[in-house]
Amino acid sequence: MPPRKASDPRPAPPIVLYAPLGQLKVYELSEAEFERLAEGPAGQLHLNFALAMLPTALSILITLQTATIESNRVYTSYLVAFWLLLVQGMISLFRWWFSNRSHQKLIDEIRDRMPKRSVLAEQIPSPQAMIERTATSSSDARELPPTD
Repeated sequence: MPPRKASDPRPAPPIVLYAPLGQLKVYELSEAEFERLAEGPAGQLHLNFALAMLPTALSILITLQTATIESNRVYTSYLVAFWLLLVQGMISLFRWWFSNRSHQKLIDEIRDRMPKRSVLAEQIPSPQAMIERTATSSSDARELPPTD
């Protein structure tokens, strides 16, 4: 690459550092599998509801245990709200727990496709080796005598 002129208005090119991986595995996915992975776990909404309802139920329980409530109607309302939030929060938590397994099962199925020993292993040269090889081949090309 020729050196840049001081009057060149373009910004300097970025410095690229390369850290090679020890091994890179490539998995093939069908369109349906890709869509299922992109959607995320099916029960994520159930987890959101459980994480909202269970702490609210705990707050109501603490209120019932620590506050003195004179009216029976208010006390009963708090008690009903506590039990509704607790039961619905637990149902949402269990539904999330069991639906989360289907997403993990899909990931495991995709990972199991990779053979234990590599069938096709290709060593890809690092960028530095490619630069050196290109520089060597271009210097060799310059040394060849012209053919007439």
